[in-house]
Amino acid sequence: MPPDARAGAVSPAVARAAVAWLLALDEAPDGAPGADRTRARWRDWLAADPAHAAAWDRIAAMDERLRDTPSAAALQALAPPGAGRRRAAVRLAVLLAASTGALLAARETAPWQALAADLATATGERRRTVLADGTRLQLGTASAVDLRYGATERRIVLRRGEILVESAPDASRPLRVQTAEGTVRAIGTRFTVRQREGRTAVAVLDGAVELQPRGAHAPPPVLQAGQAADFSATQASPATALREGAAAWAEGMLVADDMALPDFLAELGRYRPGVLRCAPGAAGLRVSGTYPLDDTDRVLAALTRSLPVEVHSRSPWWVTVARRAD
Repeated sequence: MPPDARAGAVSPAVARAAVAWLLALDEAPDGAPGADRTRARWRDWLAADPAHAAAWDRIAAMDERLRDTPSAAALQALAPPGAGRRRAAVRLAVLLAASTGALLAARETAPWQALAADLATATGERRRTVLADGTRLQLGTASAVDLRYGATERRIVLRRGEILVESAPDASRPLRVQTAEGTVRAIGTRFTVRQREGRTAVAVLDGAVELQPRGAHAPPPVLQAGQAADFSATQASPATALREGAAAWAEGMLVADDMALPDFLAELGRYRPGVLRCAPGAAGLRVSGTYPLDDTDRVLAALTRSLPVEVHSRSPWWVTVARRAD
């Protein structure tokens, strides 16, 4: 491998993948069920791209240095005994908090706090739960929330991903969903909230919600059933009609209505590990239909039958959809 390949910059996505492999290998020691398969997949990932090896070298070396530091030991002690996921999250927190250079970008773009949240889902996973007040909550893929219920307020902090909320009535304690940009106050309603890059997207299925960007001075706008909008930290966009299938993800489906192929693949990629990209030559194609999110390989195969595209897999975690040569 060329020396400069390992010395170059590591992208945030690859850095996150390297950390995920580090934790996966820790959970699959020699002799454990599936350990050989996990190690074989890890070796395939390493060989797929020089950048993978570069990220692995940095993460593994940093982890080795941090294992016996006082700060790492102290933070590990904060996790309750037997809480495996939280202990892994604490270790990851220390790892990313100590990272520098290219790995600093990984920490900034994928907050490690989400990994130790009260409720969380993995990539491709959905989770339904009923909260103490009767509110029904569903987490989408790679999502995380913290719950802050008090005497005067019920607050759901969305750390990442998306949620579907069906609020239970409680006149004395308003229900709010907090995101990086502000809050969404439920007014007896069923709605979705998604944390995007620098914006919060909201869709109202029943009832109404009030949007409260944290830095806005104007009265908070109200979205009614059948409307959607998003907001930054300073202002909300005008309300639009709710698109068909806006909450289909809650039933494990992706609904596309003349969607640009790059946008479709970006959405589908949220439900599978690794990188799913669209080659420039196929960027002008459009997708329509309803697709099952629990089997993304099946969706990709379906695309090759409905569009002039083919799927190129450098590894199970690095897939490109390109226009067919013919």
